[in-house]
Amino acid sequence: MTRPCRRSAPVSLLLLPAALLMGGWRDPMLFAAGGAAVWAAVWMEGPQLGPAAAWLPWLGWAALAGLAGAQPAAALAPLARWAAALAFFSLAAAWDERARELWVKSVLAAAVVLAAAALISGVGQGYAQFMLGLLPPYYNYTAFALAAAAAAAAAWALHPRGPRGAWRAAALAVSALSAFCVVLSTSRGGTLGLAVAAAVWSLRRWGRRAAAVGALAALAAFGAWRAAAMLPAVRARVEARALKTYRPYSEVRPQIWRASVLIADERPWFGEGPGAYVVGFRRHPARAQGGASLWGNWTEYAHSEFLQAAAETGWAGAALWLVGFGALLSVLAAPADTEPAREAAAAALAAMSVQVCVDSMLQLPALAFLFFSAGALAGARPRGGRRLPRAAAVLGAALALGAGLPRALARDPARAAVLFPADPLAREDLAYRAEKQGRLAEADALWTQAAARAPFDAIYPWRRAQIAAAEGRWTDAERLAAQATALEPGFLNARVLRARALIGLGRRASARVELNEVRRLRAQPLGYVYTGYDVAVSTLDAAEFSRVQALSGAAR
Repeated sequence: MTRPCRRSAPVSLLLLPAALLMGGWRDPMLFAAGGAAVWAAVWMEGPQLGPAAAWLPWLGWAALAGLAGAQPAAALAPLARWAAALAFFSLAAAWDERARELWVKSVLAAAVVLAAAALISGVGQGYAQFMLGLLPPYYNYTAFALAAAAAAAAAWALHPRGPRGAWRAAALAVSALSAFCVVLSTSRGGTLGLAVAAAVWSLRRWGRRAAAVGALAALAAFGAWRAAAMLPAVRARVEARALKTYRPYSEVRPQIWRASVLIADERPWFGEGPGAYVVGFRRHPARAQGGASLWGNWTEYAHSEFLQAAAETGWAGAALWLVGFGALLSVLAAPADTEPAREAAAAALAAMSVQVCVDSMLQLPALAFLFFSAGALAGARPRGGRRLPRAAAVLGAALALGAGLPRALARDPARAAVLFPADPLAREDLAYRAEKQGRLAEADALWTQAAARAPFDAIYPWRRAQIAAAEGRWTDAERLAAQATALEPGFLNARVLRARALIGLGRRASARVELNEVRRLRAQPLGYVYTGYDVAVSTLDAAEFSRVQALSGAAR
């Protein structure tokens, strides 16, 4: 009697752990290779489009938004990332039961490595946000993967048909280790995701009884919190943990969300275009609290995937994004699956869905693959239809391979200004070059163009004021320096420059008032210095200050 031949695991299964352990494929070169490998798997395995079909309307709209935006070249990379993630979604939906079990085991194995790397990277730094591990530069990336692994491992181990013996013990150990790292990293989204995963798992397994028990537990927890709140020390500790008030800078995420709404409101149909979030953010920045500057914050992401879609593809695009997201999460409404791997994937999906709503997790290719594969395994099965054509695999591979080309070409500022016309940074580089070569009129025009693209950046009017002062145009110098200090009242060198311009206009008394303000600001504690912009605003050229002070006639 011959034994039946076991089907080998699909090649696509290996791509997820590889991506997680190689920096999430954040590096453009790694994504080019990894994205092309995903499409090669599509060519070889020939999956149906399946559940990824619900996302195609949004993906098509995003492509239109990119073409309609000011920077079509910026759309190439995010469109390539999303296309590869949805292709992986289709691949995972076609896996058989053995492959689904191997997915769980590979996620657990990757979690052990990610957790160890996170703990090592946090040593000597107080852990928390320093647990970057293998998925830098943001600790919540690792927390996202570990929250998914913790939920999946627990659901897999506790399933009636789940593993026994060593595998069961290993799964519970990985779940505990991953959950510990999530809490240690102070990831609020990851911690909340674990709680939601536990609630979803309970509801799927026990139904309404679990809902009643959960409600009672929530009431008991609320009562315990109110009782603990009577103790100031306990309340302060809990609030510090929840709001992270121990950091030198305040929580800025709600302000980023508000800025994202303003960006979407400004262009409700197509938004800024994929990859151009930061363009809108520079027009509607989030004001910093506790930092050395007021407008030193900048971000490429909305820290909410839904708001990212709204800002980059408009409210119309966000509605289409919600269609895909809702279709994916609908699998969680089903009762518990008889297959342990599917139940593990459902728990992981529930844990990740929270962080997707309050952070930008899907911007990292590996985490997008993890999220969509969990949805596929949780029950988002193919619903008939044609297989993905090989022509799509060829086009997808070409898109992945070319995704990083615009940014590579943009290393030259002149080319960057053409490829990314709404970005002020290329014009900033060109302005510095023009100044160095003595072409001051050209530099002034470039600084003006940069300021039009980033109206809250105080550096740009300050640089124009410096040019005006060098040319003896004291009225313009005073006006532009005043613009800079209006944006950043603590901009010390801009105040010194304004004082020099006032002296040039014969207003020495006003100049002395400005210099006194510099002394007062310098005597105050310096806020948190995080960016180069913070450094520029808070630094004082002591020699120039002394020179202007002497010109003003003030006593030293």
